[in-house]
Amino acid sequence: MNAFAVLQDELALWDAAGLTPRFWLRDDDAVAPTPALERLIAFARGHEVPVLLAVVPVGATTALAARLADEPLITPCQHGFAHRNNAAKGAPSLELGGARPTDDILADLAAGRARLLEFFGERLSGILVPPWNRMAPDVAARLHELGFTGLSTWSWQRKGTRLPEINTQVDVMDWAGGHRGRDLAWTVGELLRRLVQARERGGAPLGILTHHLVHDDRAWATLVDLVAWLKDERGFAFESADALIAAGAAMQG
Repeated sequence: MNAFAVLQDELALWDAAGLTPRFWLRDDDAVAPTPALERLIAFARGHEVPVLLAVVPVGATTALAARLADEPLITPCQHGFAHRNNAAKGAPSLELGGARPTDDILADLAAGRARLLEFFGERLSGILVPPWNRMAPDVAARLHELGFTGLSTWSWQRKGTRLPEINTQVDVMDWAGGHRGRDLAWTVGELLRRLVQARERGGAPLGILTHHLVHDDRAWATLVDLVAWLKDERGFAFESADALIAAGAAMQG
């Protein structure tokens, strides 16, 4: 049985509403050229899919900047500062919050942005991706002071910033189940659930989240099969995160 058959009734509802699903892709935790990054680049080229690549400023290398210089489908953006957990013991992981003063966190973010601008120049996206998709409300409320143009986290919940938000909703990794790739059947089922939510939000773009450095073969296979069906077989658009922000397509709440 075609794994994507379960989507047909929901896609018919999109058609009836005069809506067309749109997608985008974000990958987290880049710092340097690796074989896994090469695989991500080959994937993006092969399917002509733009990728927002979240780069950790403290770990970022000039070699990464050089490798991405001629890859127009891969757009670097800032991924926190050092990807360091500042949360109290037993609390969910959090870098942009915790016990540290807000001014110190903002200073780190500004320093990280300056470092990545040196590496990537005008190719650097203005979107910030917080590590673990979390941030303290006091930090979110002041992000606009640092020159960011958007925020990207997880699901639909806004983080209290003045900036437009463009979030991810479908992750190909099973973090709670042993940091393994999701199989295609589960991922399509989750996509169905998210398509319903996106339709109810007037056709909000759906973000697919990947982490190239930790993908196993199943994660890669699921990603390829998912994108091949959505884009190559059905012709749904995969857009850049910055274009969605600029077009006002980021959905609020």
